[in-house]
Amino acid sequence: MKKGINWRLTSDYIGAGRFLVSQEKLLVGTEYGVQCLPRGRSASGAWKADLGSRCVGLLPGEENTTIAACEKGLFVLTAEGEEKWGSHSLREVIYAPVSFRDGVLLTSQTSIHYLREWGGSEWRSSEWRFDFSEVLGASVKEIRLLNLFDLDDHIVVGAVDYDSGIGRVVVLNGKNGRRAWMSDPAPVSELFPAGQAVFVWCQTGYGKFETHMTRLDGHEIWVRDFAGVGGVRADGSLAMVIGSNESPAWDDWEYRQISPNGKVETQIRGKGRSALRPLCKKDGTVYYLGSQLPMDPSASRTDYTSYFAMPQEVLFQHLMGIRTQLPEYDIYLHRLKPGESSLEVIYQISGSYSFAELQLLGHDVILCDGQDIIAVDA
Repeated sequence: MKKGINWRLTSDYIGAGRFLVSQEKLLVGTEYGVQCLPRGRSASGAWKADLGSRCVGLLPGEENTTIAACEKGLFVLTAEGEEKWGSHSLREVIYAPVSFRDGVLLTSQTSIHYLREWGGSEWRSSEWRFDFSEVLGASVKEIRLLNLFDLDDHIVVGAVDYDSGIGRVVVLNGKNGRRAWMSDPAPVSELFPAGQAVFVWCQTGYGKFETHMTRLDGHEIWVRDFAGVGGVRADGSLAMVIGSNESPAWDDWEYRQISPNGKVETQIRGKGRSALRPLCKKDGTVYYLGSQLPMDPSASRTDYTSYFAMPQEVLFQHLMGIRTQLPEYDIYLHRLKPGESSLEVIYQISGSYSFAELQLLGHDVILCDGQDIIAVDA
C-alpha cells in the first residue's frame, strides 16, 4: 500500500547536496548559501545566510554550529545563521565537508585539504593537502568526486577526471595525506565503506561493469561482473542497485543483495535508474530511489536505446550548476523488508527530480521533491 506524506517543507533548496534535518529544524544548501526552516508549529527561528555562492554540502559543527561548504569557500554559522568564520580563498569547492579527527576534509576541483579548527573561531592553513594531479595526471583540470570517507584512520576517496570519466580509488594515510594505495586507471563510478578496513568500488563504462571488494592495502577480496550504487546492511551484506548506461539495462535497474563473500542472494527488478545509495535500516529494511524518464510517444524508440549519462553524473552537474535545465522524472521510493521477495513502491512522484540522499527521522523517510523536502512514513 502506498504511503502518504507526513509533512512537506517548501524551501530554496537546490535539490541536490547534503541537507540537515532534525525534529526542530531543516537546514538546506541554496544558490546563495544556507536556509534554515523551523520544523515545529511556530515559524520563529527561520533565517537565510547569504554566503555569496552555491552551497554544495553541510556538516554539523561543535557548539550547535553548522559548517557550510560553498563553491567559493568554507563557512561556520551559528545557530542563528550568523557567520562565525568564513574564507573565500579556497579554489572552487565541489563536495560537502567531511568530519575527520578534530577537523574537516574539504575537496576542491584539484585537491583534498585537511583543516583543523583552533580557538573556536579561526582555521589554520591545511594540516596537509593531497593533489589529484598525483594520481590522475597534471593535465586534469577538474575532478568529480564519487565519495570520501574515513576508514580506520585512512582516507578512502574515489575521483574521476570530469572530462574523460577515467579515475582512480585512492587510499591516503590520515596522518599526513600521503598515498598508501591506488587502483589502476578506470571508469570508476561508485565507492562506499563495507566494514572494518574494507570498501567496495565499481567501474562503469568503456565496456567494463565490475564491482570490487578491496582492503585498505589494496588486496582484492572479490570481483563481480556488475556495477551500480550501494551500501551495507546491518548483517554485513551489501544492498546494491545495479545498472548501466547502455540499453536496455538503463531503463529499470535491479536491486541485489550480496553476501560479504560476493554471492548474489537476492535479485529483484526495480523501477528507474538510481543516482543515490540505498538507505539501510538497522532492522534490515532497505529503501532506495529510482528515477525514470517518461516515454515520449512522439519520439522514436532509437532515442532510448543509446548511451545515457550515468545518474551520478547528472546529479553532479545539477549540484554544481553545470546543467541547470533538468528533464522531468517519475520518481519511485522503493522498500524491501527483511524476508520479503518483492520490492514495494511506497511513494511516487511525477514530473520532478530527487537528488538528495535518503535520511531517516523517527518513523519517516526523508527525501526531496525538487526544492521541497518531504517525509514519508517508513
